[in-house]
Amino acid sequence: MQAIIFANRHGNELSPLDEQYCPALLPVGNRALIEYTLEDVADAGITQVKLVISSHAEKIEAYLGDGSRWGVKIEYFLTKVQESVTQVMSRMKLDLNEETLVARGDILRSPCINCFVNYCKNIKLRLVRPKLADLNPGLLMLPAAQNHLHLLDWPLDNTTLCAEAITEILHGQCAMLDSFESYLYANLTIADASFYGLTASGRPSASIKPTKYFYLGAKTRTGLLSRLHAWGAIGEQTWIAPNVNMQNKIVIGNKCLIEKDCNLNDCLILDNSFVGEGLNIDNCIISQNVLINVGLKSAIKINDPRLISTSHKQIPHTESFLIRLISLLLLCLSLPLWPILFTWGVIHSWHGFIKMQLISNQNKLLNSWRFNIPYQCLALLPQLYHVCLGKLHLMGLSAKTEQSPYTAQEPSKHGVYGPVQLLAPYAIPEEEKIIIEQDFKTKNKRDQVRQLLKQNSRAVHSALGTQSIQAHIDSHSSKRN
Repeated sequence: MQAIIFANRHGNELSPLDEQYCPALLPVGNRALIEYTLEDVADAGITQVKLVISSHAEKIEAYLGDGSRWGVKIEYFLTKVQESVTQVMSRMKLDLNEETLVARGDILRSPCINCFVNYCKNIKLRLVRPKLADLNPGLLMLPAAQNHLHLLDWPLDNTTLCAEAITEILHGQCAMLDSFESYLYANLTIADASFYGLTASGRPSASIKPTKYFYLGAKTRTGLLSRLHAWGAIGEQTWIAPNVNMQNKIVIGNKCLIEKDCNLNDCLILDNSFVGEGLNIDNCIISQNVLINVGLKSAIKINDPRLISTSHKQIPHTESFLIRLISLLLLCLSLPLWPILFTWGVIHSWHGFIKMQLISNQNKLLNSWRFNIPYQCLALLPQLYHVCLGKLHLMGLSAKTEQSPYTAQEPSKHGVYGPVQLLAPYAIPEEEKIIIEQDFKTKNKRDQVRQLLKQNSRAVHSALGTQSIQAHIDSHSSKRN
């Protein structure tokens, strides 16, 4: 059995969002809408899919690829926008007498395809019209439905009666996403974990309500979510200022930047959006520079980049107040050691007891001092000054210096202490630096701290001449292999 999935809606009902997304790629719970249908098809044991597309065709193909991520093999079929299902199927030259699932992939439904397919297999010669939450869920089964393919034309027909049809009641929910209200409802319902059978993308994190969660994407930074009267989904590589107030259901997409003092309530913020300082976003949808007030059913484009805009800004490079305070205490406590470190530097090298480096961090040059001693944990103490000012992290990847062309790919992670920094000033191949830091980035915070403490302990022996730097590099290479 194969599936024919139609994703050729124009999406004019959601203008101006249709300029940025076709309906099939609309983010719902921080996943593209079409993904839910593909997963449902795969769960029904169907692996061959013909996907009917029109607008944004290149984006759809680039996003879905061959379908292997969902356990299906996708073959694309290009059509006119909202071309009728009957015309498209006639041009496909299929054998309409073979069992084939025909479905719309640009609406949202609870998982129900497996149940529908199994029911149709038991009644092969009768047209089965499914109902899901008293709506047409956009599903038909050939060959019985070959004379009724118009029932899948957009907008979907919920009223036409067929005397010969059998109605099957499916369990779950259905959202057409044909209005701002419907689109916001679908997102917030998934964020609330109340859309039957569907969950948002990301790892769960506790909210103030024991039964509700935030679903967080990778490399996302927020304040303490467990203190907020909110829950929902936050996408990958998104930065939310620690004092942003969130209430009720929230969905924030990938690579978004939410500035301080904002208030968010029952809202949807789509990918690559910037929200300026002190804004109140209530029952609204934001997509880059588009602000949609769902209650008023109005959409406007904002031309002031200080309010909302496309997020081109880098994530602000600041450390938390607690870490900055700890760094200040460490810096103050280390001051009595500085005369000893100066003397150690003179003994270690006649070229100078202290070195200066110009660190380029987020296109800003920082004067960075370090003691000229082999014990890097102590040598880097002067750089805690930049942590206190919020210009560097206490722990993270190495920053670009004048002496080295190497630059970490994530400037927001530049720190004083990291796996490469503790190996300095030894000559390490750039390829080896990349491997060491890639391995470091994949660890959680606890494992990163454990690695740095272990590496620092080894560095003590190295400074005393009991261990060579090659042993450090070999240990990282063995982890990689």
